[in-house]
Amino acid sequence: MSKGQILLVDDEPELLKSMGKILTRAGYDIYTATSGEGALLKLQSANELGVIITDISMPGIGGIELLKTVTKKYSHIPIVMMTAHATMDSAIEALRAGAWDYLPKPFNDQQLIHTVDRAITNQRLKLENKRLRAQIGAMSAEPKHSLVGNSEAMQHIRDLLNRVAPTNLSVLITGESGTGKEVVAKALHLMSTRSSNEFVPVDCATIPDNLMESELFGHEKGAFTGANSRRTGLVETANKGTFFLDEIGELDPNVQVKLLRLLQEREFRRVGGTKVQTADIRVVAATNRDLDLAVRNGSFREDLFHRLNVVQVIIPPLRERADDIPILLEHFLKTLSASQGREPLQCSQQVLRALTRYQWPGNVRELHNCARYVTGLTVGDTILISDLPPRIKAAVSTFKDSPNEVVQSASTNSQPTHSAIPDIRYDLSYKVAKRLWLEVFEVAFIARLLENHKGNISHAARSAGIDRKSIQRLMKRNNMGETDE
Repeated sequence: MSKGQILLVDDEPELLKSMGKILTRAGYDIYTATSGEGALLKLQSANELGVIITDISMPGIGGIELLKTVTKKYSHIPIVMMTAHATMDSAIEALRAGAWDYLPKPFNDQQLIHTVDRAITNQRLKLENKRLRAQIGAMSAEPKHSLVGNSEAMQHIRDLLNRVAPTNLSVLITGESGTGKEVVAKALHLMSTRSSNEFVPVDCATIPDNLMESELFGHEKGAFTGANSRRTGLVETANKGTFFLDEIGELDPNVQVKLLRLLQEREFRRVGGTKVQTADIRVVAATNRDLDLAVRNGSFREDLFHRLNVVQVIIPPLRERADDIPILLEHFLKTLSASQGREPLQCSQQVLRALTRYQWPGNVRELHNCARYVTGLTVGDTILISDLPPRIKAAVSTFKDSPNEVVQSASTNSQPTHSAIPDIRYDLSYKVAKRLWLEVFEVAFIARLLENHKGNISHAARSAGIDRKSIQRLMKRNNMGETDE
């Protein structure tokens, strides 16, 4: 899969060819133009262009003029300027005209790739924040969050976010992997007064330790080998907005010191710089690790922990908020079905019972993947046990309250017995437990009714005091075979 589309503009064909090879090997799709005029034509045909890299000195439409023209119409595309005449005046002129970065010639392969990678990341952050701001407008008559679920735990989280959102307090979000920590962080951003500015996420577990300080705080030209130009860090990108540090427990101790200063003083220095920079940001962090234990074993600074943990939001695992499973599943099925142009799938009662009892070791992320799987592969409009992903299907097949077992028990006993009563978890809410019991009763009752009337639906309906179509609907809903409808 392509990492993005890049337009290279230079009047030196050999340089374009060389840069194209480097970036193609790095996973990018490349377009080239040998003039500013050619670049403008390419822009009309290129879809989803990620970055433009252009020389400053070219005949006809030069780099600065191209920059000004492009930024008026395609402001979302970051533009990197390059020139063999690396003077401070040309750099300042380019940056003032809207250039995202400055790449002096000559540069090596890694400098080029690193600059493009950062520019692509920057563009995606802008597009994501544009999408988030659009959500705010769509939520004008609704709460400014995207948290799905009505369990007691989710109601508590929403209430806590409502109270902390207007403040500038640091927030630490804890919970198992897949519980939705970034979703909560985005909801907090949307609910805050900073919602019209950037939400900048950083995954501390994926950035190498030797690059983390530069990624966060930026660097000055000459700060280290290969630093041929000044670079803006993610902290500056998040100015006036929300800075989200995911997997904060993985942060290198040396960077923890710099982050502590940022939290205490709202100040930082770029790598290799002497000038103190200020940052008006709200810091939200998340972890699936036990930071108390990390503090005790010395891998995480205690003073930083207390600075981050001003307000703690604890997200319980999905198995502890089973009330949310049907609601989340319905939400995912609607969203995924719409993206595939099909009507939302329905769950059979057997599937809903099984998924409510399943333990979900991967939490909400696993439930979302399950919804994605069944949306893509289910034939028909109702999800059956056989449609579930293999791992989940194998787990739920061991449950003792499947409709077939309940029907068999009800059919062979004239009086109710404990063998017909499902082993429903008693850590569920009353509403969920009641629904599960009623569903099991419904299957057993209809099965016994049909048995007594030798499968004659009309006779069974008269005996039960309901109409024929009602029994047919109940049979279809519970996957109980043909209804001769």
